Amino acid sequence: MLKSGLILNILLAAWGAAAAQAQTAPPANRDFSGIWGPKQAASVPWAPNTHRTFAARIQLRPEALEHCQRVGCVRGVRFTNLAGGNAYLIGEDPALRRCAPYGFPRVLLSASPIEIFETRDRIFMLFYRNNELREIWTDGRGHPQALDLSWMGHSIGRWDGDALVTDVRGILGGEMGKFKWLDEGGWPHSDDLHITERIRRPSREELRLDMNFEDPGAWTAPFQTTVLLELNPISEEGRVESIKEYVRCEDQIFADKETEAWPFFSGEYPLPDVPPVGPEF
Repeated sequence: MLKSGLILNILLAAWGAAAAQAQTAPPANRDFSGIWGPKQAASVPWAPNTHRTFAARIQLRPEALEHCQRVGCVRGVRFTNLAGGNAYLIGEDPALRRCAPYGFPRVLLSASPIEIFETRDRIFMLFYRNNELREIWTDGRGHPQALDLSWMGHSIGRWDGDALVTDVRGILGGEMGKFKWLDEGGWPHSDDLHITERIRRPSREELRLDMNFEDPGAWTAPFQTTVLLELNPISEEGRVESIKEYVRCEDQIFADKETEAWPFFSGEYPLPDVPPVGPEF
């Protein structure tokens, strides 16, 4: 009788542990974990699927307009002379000139793989680009009253059904376009940038991010865009199975001369050999 009682206790304990685990495990459509890559990202209408720039025309304040007139926001071309949606003077890119991090949201739009993993109180996004890491707090906390500016900003999230609703503030902008760009197109933003997202997993293979952008310090109106990610993307080398090491400005570390490093600090950055394209400013 004692032996059977002991077995029963063990079975009950095992059942209790399994039940507790089942209660804490997220539903399938709330589980964002895995390796993701760009499927359909924001891009200018005349350069579809570049995954790099915003389809919306951003309405700029004078300081931001001056920046775009100088660098040619979304007026760049690819090496094939086709519209690429990048900044025309890509040599002004602070990620190149100053080895600056991409930060958020640019790193999300850089067409590089992302690994998402979750803990009890946070969701992490590890980006291949520069191995930058974003954390989203999901334990019910708000933003700190004294919020320090950072490259990735401070993200908090709450569940609304199967959607993770995030609020991102405290994103470092710095001097208009000097230290940080919003995306590859060169759009500038200020320290006032505020981003909200609804992140959902409508199917096992897809992750959808509906994003709203506001920045009264640089733009005159908010705008929205949608980014779609696909599970287990395929790169030129096959399926992406892990986020590999990426060292920012590594070529400058090993170059014998700075003129042999990217970009060419000792001379003028070579301009595209065709006129700029895209919206006029």
